[in-house]
Amino acid sequence: MKTLLQIVQDICKETGQPRPSVVASATTETPLRMMRMVNRAGRQLAIEHDWQALTTVTTFTPTATQVQASHPPAGFLRFTSQTQLWDIGNKRPAVGPLSPQKWLRLVVDSQQSIDKYWTMIGGQINILPVPATTDSFVYAYQTKYWAQNAALAGVEAFSADDDTPLISDELLILEGIWRWKQALGLDYAEDMATAARYKEMAIAADRGPRILTLDRPFRSGAPDTFWPGTITP
Repeated sequence: MKTLLQIVQDICKETGQPRPSVVASATTETPLRMMRMVNRAGRQLAIEHDWQALTTVTTFTPTATQVQASHPPAGFLRFTSQTQLWDIGNKRPAVGPLSPQKWLRLVVDSQQSIDKYWTMIGGQINILPVPATTDSFVYAYQTKYWAQNAALAGVEAFSADDDTPLISDELLILEGIWRWKQALGLDYAEDMATAARYKEMAIAADRGPRILTLDRPFRSGAPDTFWPGTITP
């Protein structure tokens, strides 16, 4: 992966700007402004797709309370698009995340159940019935640390010249090019379209195509990859 310095140098080369020797400690506005634009692009890209490099799986032993104050942990950005909180002991997903209305109904009813229910309140996972400390759960989420420093620690944004991205550096360069031109009032439409096409390819390569199931659905219901259409020769 290219460093922040190399990314900004490539953007400068494509936009006709002098290539800086430093970025984060620069005393001129151009490299600092480009760094801000690349950081903005990185944050947006982290939100737009469940990048494998930003997917984190965490297993935890709950506290014997409804509110799990340590979850989600620091670095949490959002749940993956198909997040389930798995109850490892019961070998089944907990039911949720429940809507506020359904959660309130569950609180009022105070019914005991083998199944666990969960929701997010105030940025924290809540579980009912109250779990025991012998329980364990696992879930996946997207981290907001889309870059890393020289010590390989995740960071939310570039702040040093040798920081590197965890997502495509080429995509960050393309994003930086059109954003720079937009900021200067130049024609950036084609550059933005190029970045969008590259992003589509990067997302496709990141996850790979799903395999369609053309067999008849099972009696218990169709798998989520089943396609009910007809293929004609």
